[in-house]
Amino acid sequence: MYSPQAPRRTPQAAPPGFTLIELLVVVMIMLVLAAVTVSAINISIDGDKVRAGARQVQSYLEGARSRAVAAREPRGVRFLLDPTDPRTVTSMIYIAASEPWTEGTIWLERPDLDNDGTPAFSDPDDPMHPNNAPHQSPPLPIINDADDVYVLRGFDYSKDQILSAFGFSQAFPLKVTNWLELYQRGLIRNGDLVTLDPGGRSYAIDTRLLEQADPRDGDPPVRLLLHTPYVKRAERPVSATNTPPPPAVPAFNAPYRGAYSLKLVPAPLPNQEPVQLPKGVVIHLDRCSSDPDDPSKRGDKLPSTWKFQPPGNSTSFVYTPYCDILFSPRGVVVGPEASSGIIHLYIGEQKDADRDRADWAAGGSSAPEYGSGQTASDPTGPAYQRGDKLVVSIFTRTGAISVNPIHPLADSQPNQRFRYSETGEVAGK
Repeated sequence: MYSPQAPRRTPQAAPPGFTLIELLVVVMIMLVLAAVTVSAINISIDGDKVRAGARQVQSYLEGARSRAVAAREPRGVRFLLDPTDPRTVTSMIYIAASEPWTEGTIWLERPDLDNDGTPAFSDPDDPMHPNNAPHQSPPLPIINDADDVYVLRGFDYSKDQILSAFGFSQAFPLKVTNWLELYQRGLIRNGDLVTLDPGGRSYAIDTRLLEQADPRDGDPPVRLLLHTPYVKRAERPVSATNTPPPPAVPAFNAPYRGAYSLKLVPAPLPNQEPVQLPKGVVIHLDRCSSDPDDPSKRGDKLPSTWKFQPPGNSTSFVYTPYCDILFSPRGVVVGPEASSGIIHLYIGEQKDADRDRADWAAGGSSAPEYGSGQTASDPTGPAYQRGDKLVVSIFTRTGAISVNPIHPLADSQPNQRFRYSETGEVAGK
C-alpha cells in the first residue's frame, strides 16, 4: 500500500544580525536627533519664558490700574531690584499711595549749608553760594537774591535746644517733624513734593541735607532743600538805625504758621508678597535706553525718579529702591513718573544682562540685539547670540500698556529701537 511522504522542510537560515558598524551608525543618528530636539526645545522654552515674563509684567500693571479704579484711590506697582544685580528687576509688588505727612513745626530759612550762621548768598565758602552751586554734584539751585528762601527746617529734638539754636526768647509752640526717621525708613526721597501755603503751591525737594544729618552728632539740623525758592521773600530784621542789619538765616521771625503737606513714598499693600518673574528673566534697566552702549543714555526711557547720582560721583548713577508706577482712579499714571510720557521696560534674559555688564566693564559695546558676534569681554571666543527680548510700554497719559518686539533696525539705528512700541508693529514697518 502506497503512503505519501510528508514534504520535507528545508531549514531556513537565521536572519543576519547588525554588525558593529551598523549599530554604531544607528546610535550616532539617534544622538544627533536627540541633540537637535533638545536644542529646539530649550530655545522654545527660553523664548516662552521671556514672552511669559513680558505678559506677566503687563498683566500685573493692568491689575494695579484696575485696583486703582475699583478702590478709587491710587494703586501701583513697585519693581524690586535684584539683590545680586541692582541694575535689573526680578520681582514686583503692589503698592498704594501713603498718606501725606503733616506733623510738626517747620521753619523757613535762607540757605546755610555749612552751618556757620551766615546765609549762603553772603558766604563765599558755602556750597550754595552762586559761585559754588553749579560745581556741586549734582548741582545745587542758584540763589539770585539774598532774600531767596530755599530751606525747610524741621525739628526733631527738644524745644529748649530749638530756642537756643535760633537765639529766640519767645516760647513758640513747637512740635517734632520726625523727618530724619522717615528718611531713614525710606519714606522720603528726592523729587517728592511738599505743599505750602499760600495758594497750596507744591515744591520738589532735595534730600541731600537730610543725608548729612547724622544723629550721632547730637542734634543735627534737619532740613529739606527746595528745588525752587519759596513764593514769599524773606523778611529783614527791623533796625532803629539807617543801616539795616545783614540777613539772618531764619527767613521769618516766627515758625511757619500755615499747613504743610509732605508727600511720602508709596507703601506695599497689606498682605502682599513680591511676585517673581520667570527664572532667568529680568527687566534690564540699562537697556531701557535709546542707545545702551552710550553710558549717558542708559535707562533714559525710564522715569528720572528711578535714578540717583551718589554724592561726589558725576559720571554714573544707581537705581533707587523705589521704581514705582502709580495709577490714579481714572486709570492714568500719576506722580513724578507721569511726566515721562512713555516708559519702556526691556524684558530679556539674565545671561544677556550679565554679558552686557562684562562687555561694558571691558570698555566695549554689547552684543547686537539681532545676529551674533564677538564682544569686548570675550573678543576671541565664539560669536555671542543674544536671547529673546520684548518691550513692555506704559503710556502715562492714557494708562495704556502694550508688549512689542525690538525693531529690527535697532543695531544699525539705535534711535529706532522702540519704534514698534511707539507707532505699532504694522505702522512701524
